[in-house]
Amino acid sequence: MSELRLVPAAALTWVVALAAIHGHAPLGACLVGVVAAVCLLLGSWGQALATGSCGAASLAVAVARVAEGRRALPGFLRATVLGEPRSLPGGSWLVRVRVPGYPAEVPLFIRDQEEPALPSGGTLSAAVDWAGSERAGVGRWVGTVRWWEVEEPAGVHAWVNRVHEEFREAVVRHMGASSQGIAPGMVLGDTSLQAQDERAAYLASGLSHLSAVSGANVTIVATCAFLLCRLCGLGPRVQVASAGALVVLFFLLVGPEPSVLRATVTGLVGLAAVARSATFPPLHALSVSVIALVLYDSDLSCRWGFALSVGATAGIVACYPIFYRLCARTRLPDAVARAVAVAAAADLATAPLVAAMSGRVSLVSVCANLAVGAAVAPVTVLGLVAVAWGCLRLPGQGIPLHLMEPCTWWIHRVARYASSLPYATVEARPEWVILGYAWLLYLALALRGRHFLLLMGALAGALLTAVWSSRAAPEADLSRLRVAVVDTEEEALHAPPGAQAIVVRDPSGRPAQYPSQTAAGVPVLFPARDGPVSLRSDGTQRAGDGRF
Repeated sequence: MSELRLVPAAALTWVVALAAIHGHAPLGACLVGVVAAVCLLLGSWGQALATGSCGAASLAVAVARVAEGRRALPGFLRATVLGEPRSLPGGSWLVRVRVPGYPAEVPLFIRDQEEPALPSGGTLSAAVDWAGSERAGVGRWVGTVRWWEVEEPAGVHAWVNRVHEEFREAVVRHMGASSQGIAPGMVLGDTSLQAQDERAAYLASGLSHLSAVSGANVTIVATCAFLLCRLCGLGPRVQVASAGALVVLFFLLVGPEPSVLRATVTGLVGLAAVARSATFPPLHALSVSVIALVLYDSDLSCRWGFALSVGATAGIVACYPIFYRLCARTRLPDAVARAVAVAAAADLATAPLVAAMSGRVSLVSVCANLAVGAAVAPVTVLGLVAVAWGCLRLPGQGIPLHLMEPCTWWIHRVARYASSLPYATVEARPEWVILGYAWLLYLALALRGRHFLLLMGALAGALLTAVWSSRAAPEADLSRLRVAVVDTEEEALHAPPGAQAIVVRDPSGRPAQYPSQTAAGVPVLFPARDGPVSLRSDGTQRAGDGRF
């Protein structure tokens, strides 16, 4: 139980920061006092000191940052660009910047049909109209840019941008279209080559985490360093130092951003889980990382990405042994049993969070992650070899890219196929997801062995039958149909006679949860509002992210 001794401190650090951000600092202070008092009543003076001090520090830092975040920002500002601009429906771009002296990232919106040339690390000068943010966080402002100019980055940022640009060019030059979107994302977290429908497919299939740098990438990099050092006969201290140095280099190469820092820390915790460290248990390491990261950036306490990273890591650490023992009884090959256990443990921990975040869960995520599991490490390793090859200006950079292309092609095909299945994603509430997993775990422990396999086989057969009976019709070719293109929803009601489909350009409004059609049954598509939507030969529509 010593492995759990910092879990209360980590949980309290997180919760009180969240309370302060939502305006409940007094409640957070009471919670710190109650937890410390309970620890004292239980006779654990050390636990009371550790938990109370961590909670008090987190609360004080969060309150100070929230107060600073309320101050007004100037109409003309100079800020540092964080990451690449992100495309939004309706011809807008989201840019995250860091304003000197302000305690949180600031989101800016730029209206432009073309991607604005805003390199990460550049200094942005802009005239901005400010509005209050509806998103919970330390920062209380969002801005709409009226005018801007940017100065090119220097130093590390300039080098990182050059590496990213050269790698993108190499990928386009040497790899096929199906690999160009996923390869830069898996290696360097660069999704600029991904189309909207690709992003929707990866999201619906539960593979979106692959196209961004995550803890898994860091674990793969550190593991490679350990293995190379062991092959060279080097000692444990050299192995640890080499792995740490390579992870720091990878952190700088991807880009020193908060999301990358989070991935780096959680990835090192995942490595500790795999290595089964006796001196620094994985849950202890995870607790330390949560405390350090929340104290470093209070905003992380209310960010879904941070919750998903911590949840997946905790799920693997806590539930992997249980699932592995269950899989081992089925006489599966050991490598397959371990892969199934890791995927199931991560999905068990994150599915309720995904349901709370989006109101939907992917029914194909575990199978999709299992299908691509063997291809992830080769893409990461060969991709980094190609990056290093390019940095050293050596000939033959296309060799590792050609070697990894079958893996990226396979990942792309799995994402496309899984996302196209009926009921790839379904509406779900987090409490029902938790209840469903609890029943599955109970059945696994109660029935054991072959009886559980028979039950799961019967359920899988019923699910496949339902999926097959409701499979989607093939996609219709819009170029062969009479399509009317209008500007507003009102104009769609008066579309020319004979139109077989109507496309509305208007981006305003919230994305629809159901497909639209006229009174005469003519499908109406809103690509600027709803994102990618395909029209099937039977007249039905399917949203790229699985909403309908």
